[in-house]
Amino acid sequence: MQIYEFSLHLRKRYYRMKHFLLSAAALVICLCAQAQVVRPEADVHFKAALINDEFDVSNAELAPSKTLAALRLSPYVGIALGDNHRIKVGFDIMKDFGTSGTKPVTELAAWYQYDKNGFTFAAGIFPGTLLKGYYSTAIFSDAARFYDAHYDGFYLGWKGEKSKYEVVFDWCGKFDADRREQFYVLSTGAGWVTPWLALCWEGVFHHYACSATVNGVVDDHLLHPYLKFEFSSVLPMDRLELSLGGMVGYQMDRLKGERYIPKGLDAVVDVRKWGFGVRNQFYYGRNQMPFYNKTDASGAVYGDNLYFRASWWQIRKDGEWGLYDRLDAYWVKNLNEYVSLGVHAVFHFDYLGFLGCQQFIQANFNLENLSLFRRK
Repeated sequence: MQIYEFSLHLRKRYYRMKHFLLSAAALVICLCAQAQVVRPEADVHFKAALINDEFDVSNAELAPSKTLAALRLSPYVGIALGDNHRIKVGFDIMKDFGTSGTKPVTELAAWYQYDKNGFTFAAGIFPGTLLKGYYSTAIFSDAARFYDAHYDGFYLGWKGEKSKYEVVFDWCGKFDADRREQFYVLSTGAGWVTPWLALCWEGVFHHYACSATVNGVVDDHLLHPYLKFEFSSVLPMDRLELSLGGMVGYQMDRLKGERYIPKGLDAVVDVRKWGFGVRNQFYYGRNQMPFYNKTDASGAVYGDNLYFRASWWQIRKDGEWGLYDRLDAYWVKNLNEYVSLGVHAVFHFDYLGFLGCQQFIQANFNLENLSLFRRK
């Protein structure tokens, strides 16, 4: 009799525990199904560009004649945990036009991303589409902007009702026998004081160090603060902007002991209506790339290995004060929220006159955070 009662007692406890576990599991499943805590997502980025540079008219004084014609395709998949956390993996494939028979260039990517109340944090190898700030050719040339699809490091961004800021850390060179150690920090910001006036900046801190076979460290830094006046809210224009600012750089070849602090002033006017626009940027100041034509300890020219910015920011090779003017006539069109097209004719001038011109054709397709199943 005692054995029977003890067995009955154990059986009741077993059923109570089973009922509790089943109820808890049902509650968790119900909450997950209702809130869709974990869901698969996908991104697709596509870009095709044709950029034709013609600078023979100035004997390629500051920039060579060349043509960039290529496409990029970047698919990513991942999981979203609620509305704030994402982990994604994928790859980027790049192919130059007219190179049939050669393999495309591929690069893997994987990153964690956190988004909440306008704040974004990312860590890993993440796509450049995550950056939301404006960077001029004083930071990135057109070629560097296109060919560098990913950033290896960290991203911090914040967007409010009247302001937006971001900081990017990119470790772009690991110390090796033939590879220099280098990294850079990017930053942009804009804070609207009134509906038509904003305080803005863009900047880069670039550390270009040695490899196992070549000594030397170069500091390449640039800060560009400016005021932006936007009058499209009071006039019937899609865009009517005036920007006034200054540039100051810090250039130091530590091995040779050469140091430069180039300064300058710039003004930008941008007018657009019905997708057609004219933009003019005028700069007066010193060479922001003083080491471009100089050599490192191995005798190799620094050139584009050191600088990501466009080479016409040399202004004058003799280091004296000079001017640079860029006139851009363009047409841009957003076909929908995912697809945009752009056609540009760009003319460049320096203190000696006409430098040369460029023709741009660009197509972009960006689809982000696409849920891979329909919500009921």
